[in-house]
Amino acid sequence: MLLRGSDDQRANVLTCENYAMPDPIPLAHLVRIAGAPGSGKSLLITALTEAFRARGIRTASATLRTDGATVFVMPNSGRATLDRPLGLDELPALLRSLDPSVRLLLAEGYPAVADGILAPTVEVLMWGVGPATPAAALVATIDGAALLRQFQRTGPKDAGLAAEVADAIQSRVLGQPPSAQSAGTRTPEAGSGVVGGIRRWFRRG
Repeated sequence: MLLRGSDDQRANVLTCENYAMPDPIPLAHLVRIAGAPGSGKSLLITALTEAFRARGIRTASATLRTDGATVFVMPNSGRATLDRPLGLDELPALLRSLDPSVRLLLAEGYPAVADGILAPTVEVLMWGVGPATPAAALVATIDGAALLRQFQRTGPKDAGLAAEVADAIQSRVLGQPPSAQSAGTRTPEAGSGVVGGIRRWFRRG
């Protein structure tokens, strides 16, 4: 789902019907991965891709590079590169033409508001600075340094910080309860650095 934001940050939900096509295969859900350069966005995408792989949710990513190219990384690690930028609203339809079985698309390199569109967003934070993402679009925040420490110890797997963010996405974006596998294998750390955004988001429901 994508959110359309107005000047006062009110958002209306845009569902797949807004991009109706004869093809009955649904579009992948899109989540924007945000953060300052070097904060750990690519690392989070890797961790989330592995977490959702363990849950049986096929996940791809799309990165808007500084040279204007758009790079898709598919669930099988294959890559597709377009030599032009794509808008957030164009990504799900293009991804469907590449692999219609993908259910979740993680997008990196896009601003908080692009062409009036707010996308559900996970923001990677650093240096104690709060999120720049409008509250209407924020699904969760995560401490990039804490994620890196965990990744160095355990590698990518459906546990700890990545599992908590995956739970938030699965519940709030995909509309599914977190998997039993996730609940049984998650190993949160005391003082792990997960910023309270995840817990605040769940309390809203």
